[in-house]
Amino acid sequence: MRLAKFLRRTLPCAVVQLAFVTRVSASNGETIEPVAVKVSTESLAGAPYFEYETWQLTDQALERIRDDPDVTEYADLFDFDSGVSTGNHPSSTPTKCRVFPGDEDWPSERKWKILNKLLGNALIPTTPLAAPCYSNWGVYDAAKCEAITANWGDAYIQYVLIRNPIGHLLNATCSEDDPTSVMWPIWQGRTCLPGVNREAENETCTLGAYPVAAVNVSSVAQIQLAINFARNANLRLVIKNTGHCFLGKSSGAGALSIWLHNLNEIEFLPDYSGPGYSGKAIKVGPSVTVKEAYEFAHDHDVSVLGGIAEVSDPKMPTALESAAHRQPQSVGFGGGYLQGGGHTPLSGLYGMASDHIMALEVVTADGRFLTASPTSHSDLFWALCGGGGGTFGVVTSTIVRVQPKLPVTTSFFSFGTSSNVSTDVFFEGLRAYFEHFIPFTDAHTYGYFYITPSNGSYRFDMVPFFAPNHTIASFEALTKPLFDRFSSLGIPVAPETRHYPAFYPAFLDSWTQGAVGTYVMPANRLIPRANFESPEKFSRTLAVLRTHLESGRNIVGYHQAPRNRARADNAVSSAWRAAAAYLISEVTPPAGASPEEVREFSRRLEEEVMGPWREVAPASEGGGAYLNEAHPMERNWQTEFYGDKYGRLLRIKRRWDPRDVFYATTGVGSEGWEVRSQEVDGVLTQNGRLCRMER
Repeated sequence: MRLAKFLRRTLPCAVVQLAFVTRVSASNGETIEPVAVKVSTESLAGAPYFEYETWQLTDQALERIRDDPDVTEYADLFDFDSGVSTGNHPSSTPTKCRVFPGDEDWPSERKWKILNKLLGNALIPTTPLAAPCYSNWGVYDAAKCEAITANWGDAYIQYVLIRNPIGHLLNATCSEDDPTSVMWPIWQGRTCLPGVNREAENETCTLGAYPVAAVNVSSVAQIQLAINFARNANLRLVIKNTGHCFLGKSSGAGALSIWLHNLNEIEFLPDYSGPGYSGKAIKVGPSVTVKEAYEFAHDHDVSVLGGIAEVSDPKMPTALESAAHRQPQSVGFGGGYLQGGGHTPLSGLYGMASDHIMALEVVTADGRFLTASPTSHSDLFWALCGGGGGTFGVVTSTIVRVQPKLPVTTSFFSFGTSSNVSTDVFFEGLRAYFEHFIPFTDAHTYGYFYITPSNGSYRFDMVPFFAPNHTIASFEALTKPLFDRFSSLGIPVAPETRHYPAFYPAFLDSWTQGAVGTYVMPANRLIPRANFESPEKFSRTLAVLRTHLESGRNIVGYHQAPRNRARADNAVSSAWRAAAAYLISEVTPPAGASPEEVREFSRRLEEEVMGPWREVAPASEGGGAYLNEAHPMERNWQTEFYGDKYGRLLRIKRRWDPRDVFYATTGVGSEGWEVRSQEVDGVLTQNGRLCRMER
């Protein structure tokens, strides 16, 4: 990354962090050196290691630790776990809870300092970004607080804004460039929000579910050291890439965080030859963003399957300004997006993004670094392709098959109730669109839309209809029956249709900067094709959606059908393969809501909002939910998120991570654990001690 680009992305956050790095880096005269061994670039993945992957923790490196008189007493903290990858892990009595700050067996300051030395001073103790707005951290500074709050909304440095209901604009790049901050503070516990009036109101700032420290990773060896230290010291461990997570998986009270932000290498492989595929591919580090991957692919005359990031469009309804569905440019392409399945505007042509993973480099729970591919640790490869991030290991790079550069036609249009369009006519127009989901998905298109109620009126916005490999003529032929139906209903629609020679410019004009809500709680449903083929199911589906809208709740939706066109054998939920629609809604507790109020809103989301959607599209009939954009308190999440793949995923989890080193809420195997929250029963934040469930 060029220096200027790096500074633009990091300086606004650096003012908070420079001071506290020194808390663990001060020398006491010891000569403890960073521990890593340089290895060959050769990899079983079919492409050489990135430079940062050639620096590894090996048995030879561990011998150096044991031979160092300053460290030997603590060498066991950094040992590998023997036998995990073979399934022959030694038996032991599992601990009831992860160790927590203040516990007798919490690592001593001496142990933390040794870890930091071995990491090369890469350990960053957490100071919340908003600490200068409070007095209890010893860094209160009214001017700095105001500057930090303002910078979080500075368009010069932002990728995306998160709108905070109390009125401040939070910059997601600041959260992304901070080692422990997250973009969804509601699951962190909302313990240190920014604001210039915090001190005057005698409020305090606490860590809450922010990890106690993060490892600023620049090598595989550092990841291995962090995993070994956390496992051997019985610490909770979390993984943060960009921190863009609907469920708060990168937060955890008392945890050590592995921060992958600087592993942003990307390489074009014009003649890749690996297990099961020979052709063009790219190799990406985990923190490469979706936009960066798209741009890189475009520059090499290919296309890659990635997610979306939404434009801040003044034409969009104000009510949706902070809706939970917005996905910013800061979404990490090579992290949880790929490992969780990854739906994409190209899904109609090529399926899910996970279908095109060829190989991954990964550090597993025993601390070992290995390649996962169809021919190397194939069970782990299967799980990493759709089974969810933060669960099976820390991925340091992924090789992804690319597709040819292809043209795209897009169209934006809207309609709504008015003096000439009654509510019943509006819903007839909505029905007409839903009636075309089958022909539209059969034509490999992808529609992204909002349906917004407001004081008895309704509005539909297509933003956009995305038609890869279509000309304007073929798009107009495909959509003519729909627009003719709008016309016959008396609904005026004026589509803005454009054609692009390639995917990337179409993406830039369709999705760039968006927002996610600080307090918004989203949930989603995958609606099977069968609901659009059966007249009875179709009528019930439309009736449920109309009732939902008439209750004042919005819908964010997609028509898309990610069939398994690549014939990939992976962990992607079968609900995606059956889907013709993907729908999202949310609830929004008020600013300053009490834990009891948050619990009530969560109940409404599960019962009143999602309950009818589950009834009309049950998992037993092909329905489900997308694990990457879900509610962490989704009922029966094992079935809803993973479908019939869960049993196999759990067996793989138990083989590769028998000690549950990697815990992520709603991740495979997480049902054996609970966060004993500091809030109230029924509110699943990460602000509490992680303990095994009592049986």
